[in-house]
Parts: sequence; structure tokens; C-alpha cells
Amino acid sequence: MNRLLRRTAIGFALGILLYVAASVWFGVDELEGALAAFDWRMLAAALGLSSVNYLLRFWKWELCLGWLDVRGHGREDAPGLSRSRSLQIYLAGLTMSVTPGKVGEVLRSLLLQASDRVPFARTAPIVVADRLTDLVALVVLSLVGITDYAEYLPWVLATLGLVVIGVIVLGTPRLSHALLGLLAKIPLIGRPFLKAGAMVDSAARLVALGPLLVLSVISVAGWSMECVGYWLILHGFAGVDASLALCTFLWATTTLIGALSFLPGGLGATEASLGVLVGRLAVGVTQPIALASTLLIRGATLWWGEVVGAAALGLFMRDPKIRERARAAPAPDPDALDPGP
Repeated sequence: MNRLLRRTAIGFALGILLYVAASVWFGVDELEGALAAFDWRMLAAALGLSSVNYLLRFWKWELCLGWLDVRGHGREDAPGLSRSRSLQIYLAGLTMSVTPGKVGEVLRSLLLQASDRVPFARTAPIVVADRLTDLVALVVLSLVGITDYAEYLPWVLATLGLVVIGVIVLGTPRLSHALLGLLAKIPLIGRPFLKAGAMVDSAARLVALGPLLVLSVISVAGWSMECVGYWLILHGFAGVDASLALCTFLWATTTLIGALSFLPGGLGATEASLGVLVGRLAVGVTQPIALASTLLIRGATLWWGEVVGAAALGLFMRDPKIRERARAAPAPDPDALDPGP
């Protein structure tokens, strides 16, 4: 767990350096001027929409726990998982949003193991299902207006291809086990795959057609909240004219670019692509406004999640026994994937 938290701290530091460098490069005075004229009520609304998104995503988490028969798993020394503790665990995972591909969100599985003795391998595939259905949602939202900006279609098709491959592999346990067997034979990097088979059955249950469809619909609703938030932020600047359809296309497509870059939280890739595209496609967006709006929407989404996650993690760790078990939990490795008794 400590290793995951260190990676988050590194991602946070990289984010600060990136934003400071961008501000200096494009001009601090110009950026301050754009922010001075901004209607800050729009940022408050965007934060509220992001919070609604987190609750929708928590719904996905709860559905996955139900499909994996996790609730009621508790023993005498760890009572059944309550909704409030489940919410704390889910929100605490938001602190891992600045890890590559958000894979650090397996922190939730470590915390659930520490609090309720639920084996790590049983719930870790939830992260995979979450990422796949997020990509489905972003592909769907990116298709809004894609006919007008066909040059970005390859990003959407590449993502769709990855999703299809992932669903086929994870939804076919025999294929998954065969692939893991081949990967385990590769020198130097094969060891982590030796016990990863313990996760295959859980993953297959989550990427079956029914669960996949339900999770994808919720993901579309959640990501739509952020698209509306971006639209509001852009209209917090005087003279800007950008339709909701354009904002949906911009936010979904640039988030896809960030996801495919596999950089921590898409840092750099999402900001650069969004800043360039909004200045090119939206009316009335100057370079300072492009930078300011990009920083604000990332603050209202990625970094707001970090704040909410840190608060939830602090609340969760108040229990001394849970805190001790969670701190002692290692970062995921082959042994951690053992499903246990």
C-alpha cells in the first residue's frame, strides 16, 4: 500500500510541475487575467457534477461487489461490509487516479481485504471492468460530432479495438488461462502471471454481456456529468461560444488520448490535446482562456477526486486495527493474487 501511495505522490508532484511550467510558458499574467474574469460559480457547478459522477461510479462498485458475492463475506473479527465503509473504500481509491491507467485503484481491494478479509484477487478485477466500461463510455461520447472531426476517429477506433479484445480475452476463461500460461513462461517478467489465474473467474463474471452493458450505461451517465461540467466552465469565460455537443466531443476524445498514453492520470496528454483543440474548434477561446479552462476542468475532475479520496482515506484509516492491517498490506504482487481460503 505504501508503494501505491508513493506513486500517487509522484503523480501529484508531476502535475504541479506540469501546470507551473505551462503557466510560465504561456504567460502568468495572461493566465491571471483570464481567471480574473472567470465566473467562479461555474467551477462550483462543475465540482458538483463531478461529485455526482463519483456517486454513479460508486453504484458501479456496489453492483460489482454484489455480482461477486462479496457482501456478507465478513467473519467474526470483520463484520459484513456496510454501505458507509464501502463508500469510504470506493472514494479512497480516487487517490490513485494519477497512477498509469488508474491501475492503482486496486487500493480499494487492499483496503477491503484489510477491513473485511475479502481476498484481494476476488475484487481486483473490478478495476479492469471499471476501466473497460469507462472506455466504452468515452467511445460512445466521442462519437458525438466525430463526423465533423474525422481526423480524431483513429483514437476512437483504437480504443474500441482494445475494449473488444479485452472483453473477448477476459470473458473467455479458457483463453485467459492459456494467455497467462504463455506470459508466465517469459523470462524476467513472467513471475507476476503465475498466480494471476485466481482473478480470471471474477473478471469473467464482470465482463459478461449483462453486467458489461449495465456498467457501460452508468459510465456514460457519469462521464456525461464531466462533459457538462466542461461546458459550464468554458461558458464561465465571457465571449466563448461552444455547444454542449462540441464540449462532449472535446472532453471525451482528449480523455481517451490521455488514457491511451498510459501516463499517470493522462497528465500532459489530456491537457495538451484539450488546450490545443478547444482553441482551434471553439469560438472566442484565446490561448489564455484555453489554458485556464483546461486547468479548471482538470481541477474539477482529476484533482477534485484526489481531494475527496484523501479525505475518505483519512476517515477509513481512523480505526487502529484497520490502519495497521492496511499499512502492512503489500503492493499487489504474485502472492497477493492468491485467493486464500
